[in-house]
Amino acid sequence: MSRQITQPVNQVRLTNVAVVRLSRGGHRFEVACYRNKIVNYRQGTETDLSEVLQTERVFTNVSKGQFANSKTLQKCFDTTNEEEVCRFILDRGDVQVSDQERAAQLESTIREVASMVSEKCVDPASRRPYTMAQIRDAMKSAGFMVHPTRNVKQQFLDCVKLLQKKRVLNIERAKMQLALVLHDDGDDDEGDNDYVERRKNAISLLLDEGVLRSDILPPNHDDDTRIVFQSDPSLYRKVEGIARKSSVQGRLEIIQQCVIAEEGDVTLGSELERRAQQQQQQLQNAMEEKKTEEARKDALVDDSEVADNGAASLDEISNKLQSNLTLNDQAGEDDQYDYHKTKKPANSRKAQKAAQKKSKKAKRREKEEQAERDQRISAEKARQKERAERLGLSGDGADGDGGNNQCIPADGGGGDTKPCNTCGGAFAPGEYRLHFRSDWHRYNVKLKMKGCAPVSEKEFLLCDSDAFFD
Repeated sequence: MSRQITQPVNQVRLTNVAVVRLSRGGHRFEVACYRNKIVNYRQGTETDLSEVLQTERVFTNVSKGQFANSKTLQKCFDTTNEEEVCRFILDRGDVQVSDQERAAQLESTIREVASMVSEKCVDPASRRPYTMAQIRDAMKSAGFMVHPTRNVKQQFLDCVKLLQKKRVLNIERAKMQLALVLHDDGDDDEGDNDYVERRKNAISLLLDEGVLRSDILPPNHDDDTRIVFQSDPSLYRKVEGIARKSSVQGRLEIIQQCVIAEEGDVTLGSELERRAQQQQQQLQNAMEEKKTEEARKDALVDDSEVADNGAASLDEISNKLQSNLTLNDQAGEDDQYDYHKTKKPANSRKAQKAAQKKSKKAKRREKEEQAERDQRISAEKARQKERAERLGLSGDGADGDGGNNQCIPADGGGGDTKPCNTCGGAFAPGEYRLHFRSDWHRYNVKLKMKGCAPVSEKEFLLCDSDAFFD
């Protein structure tokens, strides 16, 4: 009798799901959406609900496939129309953002910040903007991290400050072109004199706030009520405060947001002049560095001459010879000091004394280490002799010279045997690997590391546990 195979033919498998959840009226409601579609729906680029939702049903648990009944929908949303409920959940629910959506949002923020830097910043020398690729490479080199939810303008300001601090790019904010328009009070002579006085007051206040005199354009005529100038964007609030003062009585107008030299605005002559100025500046810097280096060398030569004149006596010459001999001996004996990598002082006598002091310390340290090593070996030999006397063994076996002859097994000595250099015996191929795992071989290895002679198998078997763990 064949069994009937049942399979869910009407089951809809929800794959590639992004869940939007909403808690309302003590119940939790969920809708199943496609990835990368929720953000487009909320931005208004996608209006078709069938392209956003995998199924136009309201769930209480998407993973378990539990639908919300109409009674609960009527109670919480005052309607049983699931399409309206789905739109309400999409607008106000919590979105489970996928890794692809998060990566796309982060890339979009990085692109916006880099675009803003490219549009509002220039090279101070050429007054030209940088490209997007240059800005993104500089951001990566400076280690600037973009926050996906933070304000883009604030991140732009932080990015410019970081680039200027790390000096990855020679960059600054592009200047704004502004116009301070003085109010008209009349057409008489007193009004003309008032214009001139207010204009002087405005220019002096602008210079005090940090506006360069070269950035202020000259007036077209004497009765010109406009003061056109270029200013850093960070000074905009201060300049606006100057325009509102009673001694100026004007208003501020923005002529151009960013003053940038475009490709067509720069002529060949100006570009060549700018490059010539750069080369001249580099040449001047090189000349100054060369003069500084020559002055430093002259000072070193004078110091060496004074040192040679002061060391003219016979005793000092002998001390030099003795220190040179000590340095040669130490270079052959001690390799742990690398004198070639260290920078020698200007005074040669100080270098010789320092090297001699180091060699004495190294020799003293070697003598102390050798004395400690000899003391440990003698203590271990004394312990071995005392143990042999306590166990009633012969003196040869305790010293380790005759004990090695007893390490050969009874069936050893054939041509197929393999020796053990530590224990001093020969073993058959079947016992050779077992010997290296035995406690006797491990004990002899420990003795060999301490600088003591190994023991025979007979001596090892007569050892008690306390002697073995000493």
